[in-house]
Amino acid sequence: MMNAFHPLQLDAMKEMVNIGGGHAATSISALIKEPVDMTVPLIELMAYDELYQQIMSEEKKVYAVTTQVIGNGNGIFLFALPEQSAKEISSMMLPNGVEQTEDLMISAIKELVNILVNSFLNAISQLLDIQLLSSVPNLMIDMFGSIISSLYMAFDQYDDEVLIIKNEFYYSGNQLDAFLYFIPEIGVLEKLFKAIGI
Repeated sequence: MMNAFHPLQLDAMKEMVNIGGGHAATSISALIKEPVDMTVPLIELMAYDELYQQIMSEEKKVYAVTTQVIGNGNGIFLFALPEQSAKEISSMMLPNGVEQTEDLMISAIKELVNILVNSFLNAISQLLDIQLLSSVPNLMIDMFGSIISSLYMAFDQYDDEVLIIKNEFYYSGNQLDAFLYFIPEIGVLEKLFKAIGI
């Protein structure tokens, strides 16, 4: 059953995620030597079974990167992109003129996720004075529903709530949308909100 979180709690979480997004945009800009802006227009808690109705069809083929969070807020980050979005994101990450092979595409997306996740975790860690570490990113190519199901089967202690973080990247006049999902262990979100003091 979904817990009822107060809008102030989600606003506080969005503020931390926006700070992380700013750090991520700075890091990505430095890496690719081009200006990148990033915003987080949506952060929402959603039940597991609502994902396929509101975010993405369970039959959609995606490039999905998972990163495990270890520390005071255990859980799994999932960054899932349809194939066309994956090509656009990896094109942003790769130098101009470099041929976009499958291997380079996978490396570029994993590097982006590594920057994103660690920027978010660092922002939360610094604001709340807690320790959060991430594992090495792992990429899978499969149907969205299969990936979500496999995560819940592999980590059956995880909550049925998913924190949805929409990321908007602005690069060379183009807007690239992506969604980052955080699947927490049971009670983790409550602990984070308590640490915020809300």
